[in-house]
Amino acid sequence: MQLNRGHYIALGATAIITAWMLSGLATKEAPVASGAVVSAVKNDVFAVQVERFHAENITPELAIHGETAPNRRVALTSELAGKVIKLLAREGDFVKKGQVIIEIDPQDKPQKLLQAKALLRQRVLEHQANQSLIDKGLQNKTRLAQSESQLAAAQAQVKLLEVQMAATHIRAPFSGILEDRKVELGSYLKSGNAIISVLDYNPFIIKADAAEKDLLQIKAKTKATGRTLDGTLHHGQIRYVSSQANAGSRTFTVELEIKNPSERQADGVTADILVPLTRTHAIFVSPALLSLNEKGVLGAKYVALDNQVVFNPVTLVKAESNGVWISGLPNPVDLIVVGQSFVSPGEKVQPVFKDPSLHLREIQESQEGELPVKSPVSPLVSQNAEGNKL
Repeated sequence: MQLNRGHYIALGATAIITAWMLSGLATKEAPVASGAVVSAVKNDVFAVQVERFHAENITPELAIHGETAPNRRVALTSELAGKVIKLLAREGDFVKKGQVIIEIDPQDKPQKLLQAKALLRQRVLEHQANQSLIDKGLQNKTRLAQSESQLAAAQAQVKLLEVQMAATHIRAPFSGILEDRKVELGSYLKSGNAIISVLDYNPFIIKADAAEKDLLQIKAKTKATGRTLDGTLHHGQIRYVSSQANAGSRTFTVELEIKNPSERQADGVTADILVPLTRTHAIFVSPALLSLNEKGVLGAKYVALDNQVVFNPVTLVKAESNGVWISGLPNPVDLIVVGQSFVSPGEKVQPVFKDPSLHLREIQESQEGELPVKSPVSPLVSQNAEGNKL
């Protein structure tokens, strides 16, 4: 069979491909030493900035949310019917115990009282005369008993009218602030009508509802602190802890009593009761240093002595406006403050101390105890999420 030009081209291409494949089998790759791979990995560690934290002895506090309230409150009501003829104090005024607030028209009660007192004097004289006659044997005991009854009736009438006259002057039962006045000058009152409320703010209280789980940590007659909405702290004593739960919320009422010489306070202002708990050791950190692991556990990452990243669960002990107190970490501990999002627990890292003076101390400790030396302080260069070196 005669080969044409196309056959020659196909045979030539096949020969070239076969020669290329055979050359690949004959070529041997140079062996890579295992030590070189390990060295590369060791030299490609991620750099993180760490800061050393020391635990302090603090007193954690249980915060119970509530509101301010007066020590006592009473709504004054009218004991008799009549027209309001004088308003001697208004809402917001501070009144002392016994001070007259409102006067009600006594109508004819003063005259009736004078008449009753005159009759009482008559009954007294009659009774004395009958007694004298009995002593002389000139009067029987029946007449004496009758005079005693009339005397008692006259005394009762005088007392009744004196009580009614006193009821025309509405007085403060204790020192406090007047609120919620229901009457005006000229208003007609019936017996039992509400007039005005008196609120006693010395001492004042903070009333809050504690959860079931916190009840055992709150004891009556123990010291505690109240914190009002403006951040002011007031020291006082827990005067009442309810033994019966609220049926709807399953919470227990707690009252903190606070001395208040100024006699002034606002009712219903948001406030907290801060109950001191058992003293403990804790570290003060920024909340930004805390994170959640894959199981949703709150913790912090730190660098151990072997330069390995460790995730340690923590417990929130106390919260403040500029940070939080946590427990559960070693003391002292080198927390990762920059780069914690790019490293995982168990990973080797190059720790860079935020405080340069700690590097010299690390070298001394490593020489004495043959501990691994943490990396010297060096400025952190930008580091991206793929793990490129700083």
